[in-house]
Amino acid sequence: MGDSSLSDLKPEYRVDGSCWKFVPVISEGFFNQRPGDIFKHHLILLQLQLAVIFTLAAIIHFFLGRFYLPRLISEVLAGVILGPTVLGRFFPDISAVLFSEQSVKVLATLTRFGYLFFMFLIGVKMDVNLIKKSGKREWTIGTMVMLFPLLVTVMIGRHISIVVDKVDAQSAQYEVSFFTGVLMLTSFPVVAILLMQLKIINSELGHLTLSSALISDMVSLVMVNIGNYRVIMLLASLRVALKSLFLVAVLIVFILTVLQQMLYWIIRKTPEGKPVKDAYIFFVVIALLVVAIVGENVGLQYMYGPFILGLTVPTGHPLASTLIEKLDTIVSGWMLPLMSTYCGYRSNLWNLNRLPPYWIMFAVTFGFFLKVACGFIPAFCFKVPCKDASALALMLAAKGIVELGTFATNAEKQSTVTQEFTWAVIIVFIFAALVPILTRKLYDPSKTYAGYQKRTVLNSSINEGVRMLACAHRQDDALSAIKLLQLSNPSTGSPLSVYGLYLEELVGGASPLLLNHQLGQRSSSDGGRWQPIIDVFNYFKSQSSKPTQVHVYTAISPSSLMHEDVCWVAFDNLVALIILPFHRKWNRKGKLISDSKDLRDFNTKVMNKAPCSVSILIDRDRGRNSSIIDESSTYNICVVFLGGKDDREALSIARRMKGWPSVFLTVIRLKETEDMITGWEGMMDDECLRDIKHPSNENGNVLYKEEIVRHGADTSALIGSLLDENFDLICVGRHSQCDSPLIEGLSAWTDLPELGTIGDLLVSAEISKPISILVVQQQVIEK
Repeated sequence: MGDSSLSDLKPEYRVDGSCWKFVPVISEGFFNQRPGDIFKHHLILLQLQLAVIFTLAAIIHFFLGRFYLPRLISEVLAGVILGPTVLGRFFPDISAVLFSEQSVKVLATLTRFGYLFFMFLIGVKMDVNLIKKSGKREWTIGTMVMLFPLLVTVMIGRHISIVVDKVDAQSAQYEVSFFTGVLMLTSFPVVAILLMQLKIINSELGHLTLSSALISDMVSLVMVNIGNYRVIMLLASLRVALKSLFLVAVLIVFILTVLQQMLYWIIRKTPEGKPVKDAYIFFVVIALLVVAIVGENVGLQYMYGPFILGLTVPTGHPLASTLIEKLDTIVSGWMLPLMSTYCGYRSNLWNLNRLPPYWIMFAVTFGFFLKVACGFIPAFCFKVPCKDASALALMLAAKGIVELGTFATNAEKQSTVTQEFTWAVIIVFIFAALVPILTRKLYDPSKTYAGYQKRTVLNSSINEGVRMLACAHRQDDALSAIKLLQLSNPSTGSPLSVYGLYLEELVGGASPLLLNHQLGQRSSSDGGRWQPIIDVFNYFKSQSSKPTQVHVYTAISPSSLMHEDVCWVAFDNLVALIILPFHRKWNRKGKLISDSKDLRDFNTKVMNKAPCSVSILIDRDRGRNSSIIDESSTYNICVVFLGGKDDREALSIARRMKGWPSVFLTVIRLKETEDMITGWEGMMDDECLRDIKHPSNENGNVLYKEEIVRHGADTSALIGSLLDENFDLICVGRHSQCDSPLIEGLSAWTDLPELGTIGDLLVSAEISKPISILVVQQQVIEK
């Protein structure tokens, strides 16, 4: 009876003394027992603990959230208040009843489950293709920001702990190395959460940070496991270490092969636009728990197996979106916050009766600045702007729930004293509070898709070809787009990748969707709306030569956010040119039949935020029913060249079209005088026109002309005369920031600024001829 394990269960004797009577988990009701006994039931006590924890955290976050502090700060503070620092110190009787020793064990178990599901969801939300898309820049930043600070800080910190703090060699080998090592690691989930909170996860800086963090986390995972197997070899034997390594490798291979194929099978069995069946979700959850249990028993920490399983889930609809919809609220809103609150509860500020050891101060100060420097220097060397490089380095040094979970999980294994664990919580608390504030000061989230690399037709590699995104709200938009795409003249030496995106406005309370029709999902009755668009692009693919690749997407979202889908698809697929349909529509007789203000706003938002070049296609030619150009007929294209980056981009698009034998290209350069244009822009214009000016065998179907215009009135007259020519397509630059005297005075009469001055003249209401117009804006590069 004196066994401590039995005394924790709080047994009661029956009246006859025949057996033990254990308190049941649930209560028989408040009025069926003494008021004080109700807190002996674990379920009642757990519910009361959860109510107190979340109420207190919500109250704290109500005030701290106004300062853009993450919710983690409020949750840790709630744990500190409910722990021995406040409640246990000043109200010990209440603390003994509300947080008894046995109830805290139940709460700790629940936090482990929340942390497990959290790691799985982080893997589900992330795109494993980040590794495949990562280049030299990401690998350099990700490796340097982890490897160098980890090795230097751990080695020097261990030496300081032995020489200055007089820590014994064994503690320095394990406890000090563990503490400093965790602080020097870059956690991919923490960085992902921070990017989501800052709403910059879809930006190029966000992708660079994510890719670098993922690479850093992978390298650290390898190093940490090597260290673990080294410990196993020292404490056990080489045979045991190799056996554990083999079993872990078998588990990972099983996840990446068998389980991933089953996930793809679930997707194929799910109709497009429909959620995944609950039975499939139950299977995934069971697989998640089994992977965690098996991983823990073969030598892999219990959270890494679910994380790897989450990475194998294909991103987007239907499986990933359904898993997030089913699990995210209960995990992120209920189970996970218990981890941060539990860490705050376990810390005790009253034990900090002296300054922290010198090795901790060294890790926090020197280690932090070294880590930031190792993130900033390679990013700056790869021509990332200074402010963005600083923000990237700060985000890669961020700390959060993963570090708290690691300290809490390994506290007993590493024999971490209360004071060191409290210092760990304080350090993570400070980093979690300061990094988001400093990042907001350095980075402007409004420039989400601002690029550092040139994604234009002009700068596209000849070998890699050109990637174009064609947007369509209706079937005739797709037909107009593929006529232009066919003119782009794909070839073996310069292939063409086409991404067709059908845009549909979200009606009702359903969730926004972004469907990738290449995943092999079955069609359903709801797919009838976008099937005609898919058929148009599939027909284009069937009629095109081998160097053409076609991928079709469907985006269903509110009209106010539809441009985000366009920018994201373009950004994610490294698109060089977006083709947007004009908001006005004409019939075959040239009569205006549609003028949508919402579509005009949509086009303007895309042009302001796009990560690449953008064009608006005004298709008045309703006479051509075929989407593929008829090689037996001629197609006349004209480029109006005033000079500037937009005109150079328009000329680059037209230059690809001149490869067709039936296409005749006319380039008209407008000049104020006969003299050559001076300055850097003029030199770039002349360089772009050099192969067009001079006759050659390749330019047999190209005509180059120069016209002298003195002011805007002359330009307007010249543009009007072009409408009398036999042109099928006229390409012009937008000139959104042009102050050229060639268009002086015309901007005051512009009705459609998104088309620029010349484009606005060509879509005048008085024009009824079936001439198509392509207005081009080159990518806006972030300085």
